[in-house]
Amino acid sequence: MRDLGLPMDCEKHALEIGCGTGVLTQQLEQLSAWRVDGTDLNPEALAHHSTTRGRILYYDVLEEREQFMEAYDCLLIFDVLEHLQDTRSFWKAALKHLKPGGYVLVNVPAIKWLYSSYDAAAGHYRRYDRCSLREECAGLPIEILDIRCWGLSLAPLLVLRKELVCRQESARAVIRRGFAVPNAFVHGLLRLLMRLETALVKRPLFGTSLLLAARKVGQGVRAVWCQGNRT
Repeated sequence: MRDLGLPMDCEKHALEIGCGTGVLTQQLEQLSAWRVDGTDLNPEALAHHSTTRGRILYYDVLEEREQFMEAYDCLLIFDVLEHLQDTRSFWKAALKHLKPGGYVLVNVPAIKWLYSSYDAAAGHYRRYDRCSLREECAGLPIEILDIRCWGLSLAPLLVLRKELVCRQESARAVIRRGFAVPNAFVHGLLRLLMRLETALVKRPLFGTSLLLAARKVGQGVRAVWCQGNRT
């Protein structure tokens, strides 16, 4: 977001689609002056969501409620697209919530050959590469600004998960063993690896996830993103 020049100190209004328990919302509100609304269709996840400035919504963007149309400066779509068979309908509906000139930030799992029983159990239809992510955006009213990998340090762990951990009989066991961190030491080590990677390797050649940044185009787009609180 800083590389794109997005003003973190301006009071922008974002919508996180598929917010879950709100981890990303909380991180963004800690690092910026943004107000982030979170929406999800999982009531149990929303019950654990907390936000200091935004709203928590049980709302399907496919409903396209008038009050939310072109209401947001930024859309956050993290770990959602891989769960959808029909991504086209989702994209078209989601972008209607974004103001002209607004930004959309997307995160998806990467490296197609890492697709495993864990992905299937988690409801993932696919993993992406740069080409397939670009193809998915073709014809949409957005201009892709950047696509980059992250999670280089996690790649060996996902290979291990695919080859060893995910050979479980039940989907429940696959999710439990494929996602859970064994202990506090391993958790701390993974966090250290994350900090080192993001500090030292800004653009790894590959990684376990892909980040996409794009801008909505169309008539009436005005370059006013950075002008204080106006949009």
